[in-house]
Amino acid sequence: MNIPAHNRKAIAVLAALFAVTLTPSPYTLTPVFGARVESVYFSDVNGGLSYGAKYSYSSSFEHNGNAQETAVSTAAAGAFSARSGLLAFYPQPSPINDLALVTISSYSLRITWTAPVANWYRNTGAVEKYILHYTSAAYISTDAAFSSARDVPQGWTPLAIGVRDTRIIEGFDAGTTYYFAIESVNDHLLQSELSNMACVFAVVPLVPMNFRVTANPTSVTMSWIPPIGFANLMPFNDRFNPVYPYEISGYQVFRATAPANADWLPLGPESGLSTDTFHWTDNTVDAGRQYYYHVKALNKAGFSAPSYTQGNTGAALYFIAADNTTLLEIPGDGLGDFVSDTPNPDPMNLYTVEIIPHPEDLGGRVLRSVELSAYRGGIEKDGQFKLSSPATLKVYYRKSGGVVVPSGEDAAALSLYYYNGAKWLQFYGKVNETDKNVELQTTMLGKYQLRSVVRSVSFSADAAGLSNRLITPNSDGKNDNMVFVFDKSLLSGVKGRIYDMKGAYVAKMTAGPITNSLVWDAKRGGQIVPGGVYIYQIESGGKVYNGTVAVIR
Repeated sequence: MNIPAHNRKAIAVLAALFAVTLTPSPYTLTPVFGARVESVYFSDVNGGLSYGAKYSYSSSFEHNGNAQETAVSTAAAGAFSARSGLLAFYPQPSPINDLALVTISSYSLRITWTAPVANWYRNTGAVEKYILHYTSAAYISTDAAFSSARDVPQGWTPLAIGVRDTRIIEGFDAGTTYYFAIESVNDHLLQSELSNMACVFAVVPLVPMNFRVTANPTSVTMSWIPPIGFANLMPFNDRFNPVYPYEISGYQVFRATAPANADWLPLGPESGLSTDTFHWTDNTVDAGRQYYYHVKALNKAGFSAPSYTQGNTGAALYFIAADNTTLLEIPGDGLGDFVSDTPNPDPMNLYTVEIIPHPEDLGGRVLRSVELSAYRGGIEKDGQFKLSSPATLKVYYRKSGGVVVPSGEDAAALSLYYYNGAKWLQFYGKVNETDKNVELQTTMLGKYQLRSVVRSVSFSADAAGLSNRLITPNSDGKNDNMVFVFDKSLLSGVKGRIYDMKGAYVAKMTAGPITNSLVWDAKRGGQIVPGGVYIYQIESGGKVYNGTVAVIR
């Protein structure tokens, strides 16, 4: 056949292409609408004939694109335009979003997070390692900040996907705030995006203990012992030897002219007293003038709360709320739980009392709400602690325009309430309009509220916890006696007696846990009475109040 030269060239090209298609090769071609080329190392789905979809994959590479949706490269000329429509991405690890830290000792932190996946696209595989960085400057919120932060050396083996990982890292000061971020790394050495920002805040010390004040005619000398831990109730590494400057860096003495509602001025060097100073003398006193003192411990995080307060006259000491509006005065005969004359006493043999305001309770008739808690050594809460001698609780109020703020009522309507674990009980208290407080003598710590109410001139036997009309005298601390609480206006001449059902005298009621109360402990002559019903009789101001109480044995 006589074929023109130019046609012969075209046919040769077609024959060559046809031969290539039929020639056996390591590649297997799929139908035209999927044109797929594979080998043991590489897979290529060429989407040129299947609506623009293109996908490539190998053990270390993933490549995906769709010309209908995304085009990432374009070449253009005056007579030519090409748009590849290929989009490539790598199997990056998923970011960690629940990084959390907490201080667990004077030098160590606990860090936790959930193990991420190595390939977020396929949601498979555990990561190979982590990169953990920290700084004390600011939150780590950018890649640049992460890169410049310090690295935490670690050889941790990542856990399975979704497992909560917990690690202890050491060499950190609890008195310093640290900011952390973490990235995960997969087997392709690809790093995840930054984790959530996380930090652990610096912790101030607990209060100094065994604060003592000794007054001289023209000076006042104070002494104290160091606290044994941080304000979050975490102990120091050695409670007898705080580490300088991380646990304790010094002390500062403060002075005022009243124990509460007063301005406290710092004394001594502006930088504070050194960490090994446990005695200090104030030589700036005026003879005959009343002063009050307390001391605070200091570290890099700042000041501790104040120690209890003591004056230069009298033996009493004072615990004061953080908002300076509630005061507990411990009398001289009740100091044994808080003060020791032993040189260098063990702090765990002494107590402190913390008064925490509860502003969330305020509103309506509640003007103040506080909780008094005892801590052994300042660090172990003791829910069973009772004062050895009645102390004076003073809760202060404000007045404006002659009325109490914010209730708008007269101060005579104020009354203290106590929560016994079951309900709030009216304990009344004495209103001191000169000092603007309500006072109550009590041996019980716990929750108290100052309320604006109408006082009831009567007697009441309260329900469980403090007392009950059913007495179970088994010494378990619950309903072992019966207590009557009454308004202080009835205090003078109040007497209480107990009789059996035949009218025979059993016992006299004695002073209760607060001064405006009477108590019967279900005993006659020191012995617990038989079970049964008994009659109480209370006399006041020529009136007699009767009722019954049951003893259950």
